[in-house]
Amino acid sequence: MAIDVSRPKKEDVLKCVARFDELSAVDGGLPDQKVEGYYRTFRNVIGFEQPDGGEESFSPIGDEAKPKVSHLKPGFGMGYVSAVPGQGVMMHVHDTNETFLVIEGTWKFEWEGDQGDDHVILGEKDVVSFPPGWQRRFECVSARDGEEKGTIIAVVGGDTPSVEWSPEAVDELKAAGAWPDAAE
Repeated sequence: MAIDVSRPKKEDVLKCVARFDELSAVDGGLPDQKVEGYYRTFRNVIGFEQPDGGEESFSPIGDEAKPKVSHLKPGFGMGYVSAVPGQGVMMHVHDTNETFLVIEGTWKFEWEGDQGDDHVILGEKDVVSFPPGWQRRFECVSARDGEEKGTIIAVVGGDTPSVEWSPEAVDELKAAGAWPDAAE
């Protein structure tokens, strides 16, 4: 079967452009971003809309980071994540694939493996991809020389993917008063 071809107007193509300097930098929207060790900044390019599921269901990039390209349903979300060394995200899992591309600096990608927690350190242009159901986390190890933060690109499958924190992460969030029901 042949693919239908269309010829868009330039203004339609420009609605699909996300210039990095025009992306809003957001440093909130997820419970763990309020806890030392997990501060990071998101720039939402496309996708990553808030999933349905109540106050314990979160978009992988939070509900404050609105996508720059918001009119498309591409089947994935893509955004930039920046952090100073020593900061990252708590152990979590997604219901879809998550792929990372290191743009600047070095990053540690950790997972809960069959022999306990394990990790790999990746540098610029390196990629790691985690399938659904694998608990994982990431942390900036070092920034590029002369820079304060490292940056990765995160690509998560689905139009409204969901993130869930590991039981240990939820306990840490509750102890820090950052979990949604911690005030109850």
